[in-house]
Order: sequence, then C-alpha cells, then structure tokens
Amino acid sequence: MTRIPLISAAISATLGLAACEPTAPSTPGSNVPTGPYVLVGIGSDTVPQRNVGMTIEADGSISGQAPCNHYSAPQTAEPPGFALGALTTTRMACSGKAGQLESRYFQALSGANGIAYEGGVLTIKGPTYLTYEPGYRKEK
Repeated sequence: MTRIPLISAAISATLGLAACEPTAPSTPGSNVPTGPYVLVGIGSDTVPQRNVGMTIEADGSISGQAPCNHYSAPQTAEPPGFALGALTTTRMACSGKAGQLESRYFQALSGANGIAYEGGVLTIKGPTYLTYEPGYRKEK
C-alpha cells in the first residue's frame, strides 16, 4: 500500500522538474529555447544565490526578476544575434551587494550582442558574458 503514494510522489516530482525545462526555440532556425532561466555566472564570477531569473518568451522578448527589481525588454535581433530594445524595470530601492549585482547585470544585459544555447547552458554574449541554466530563480 505504501508504494502507490511513493510512485505518485515520484511522478509529481518528475513532472515538476520537466516544467522547469525550456521549450521550443524562440524563432525558427534558432536553437535557443523559450522558458525560464536562472543566472549562474556574470563575467568570470559565479552567482551562488541564484536570485536572478529571466524568461525568454515565444516572441523573443525577455522578462525576469533581478535581485531587487522586475524587468522586461523586447529582443530585436535574430539569434545568434542579441539586441534589446528599451529595458523597463520597476524602481525598488536596491543597495549593498544586491544593488551592485543588479547594476552589473542590467549593464551586461543592455550591452549584449549575442545569444547561444549549448549543452543545456544559455549564454548571452557581450563585453560581459551572462551564463544561465534552465529553471527558476531562488526566492529570497
């Protein structure tokens, strides 16, 4: 009798993890899947808190949550190119290490000029590389 709840729990966990995986590519001919990503690296630094998330929408636009503020922007280039339109953010106060990370993140995102998805890793390229893994950001 105890096997049925365990099987149900295993199936639920598997389906929950599958929901975190990116889906189809955002544009025809692109290998960049849409869906949620979590920032794991900025430049040569790791982001151990996993508190920055980004979602790539079917139309190529992006949205997400930085350490303090929500953001969104249209993406106007065909992959492997990457060019953001106006980056819109909320205006929550953000100081200390969170503020430094958020400032650095938005600067890198705004200066990006390329995007690639390889081996389960999304890279947004530019003067400062941003590295993401599929999934959702960790809540505070």
